[in-house]
Amino acid sequence: MKSTLHTSRSGRLVRNFACFGTLLSLAATAEAGNRRFVYSYETTTMAAGAMELETSVTYKTDKGSDPDFQRFDIRHEFEYGMTDRLQLAFYFLDWRYEESAKESGTTTFHDVALEAIYNLTNPNTCPFGSALYGEIKGSDDFIELEGKFLLQKNLGPWMFVYNIGGAIEWEHNYEDDKAELMQSVGVAYQINPAWSVGAEALHEIECPDAESLGDSVVYLGPNVSWRKGNFGLSTTAMWQLTHLDGEPDFQIRTLFSIDF
Repeated sequence: MKSTLHTSRSGRLVRNFACFGTLLSLAATAEAGNRRFVYSYETTTMAAGAMELETSVTYKTDKGSDPDFQRFDIRHEFEYGMTDRLQLAFYFLDWRYEESAKESGTTTFHDVALEAIYNLTNPNTCPFGSALYGEIKGSDDFIELEGKFLLQKNLGPWMFVYNIGGAIEWEHNYEDDKAELMQSVGVAYQINPAWSVGAEALHEIECPDAESLGDSVVYLGPNVSWRKGNFGLSTTAMWQLTHLDGEPDFQIRTLFSIDF
């Protein structure tokens, strides 16, 4: 029994590394973007009048409570620089595909969303960059508000970012509420104008009734970003460091972007 379990976990680990390696090879054929991280935000914003289309794909798998679980979350976004400090975004289609022990595979529309980032200080001219982040999203059966405070420090080819914030959600005809607290950190090293490599960590705490703290989960993994011209690709693979059976053991997110 132990041998079978060990073989199963080893197989999943090999598969997850293979998935990350495939996305790394795709990055080598892409051309440029602005974001170096995918779970954390930088404090800099787009120039006034600049526009970008971005698609993010997040794959989650290997729940301890459901070995058959796997899910793709896909978001399509249009970003616009209102001013040199204010960046707005419209997520015009968020959808997901999920398989589990109870579901053979379903594709569902999830939500639309509006996002705003306001730059307070520039990391290139100030000791630290800082910004405020806000998002509202929802569909016909839920609405969610999210806010974050963003920090960034640049040291030569090195970039460090830290995000802290939370979200509150009302669902089931907006009667039930739940919340989540989060913080994330990222570090990246600029190898050349096109390539950067680094790592990201994510810490999330569930608040089941928006008043009390629940389970806490921590993820960590490598990051790579490639950008050139108007195109970009960034990806981060993360493994769970905690032992929550209800959360995926592995997730990987990739951002594809094109500037106008």
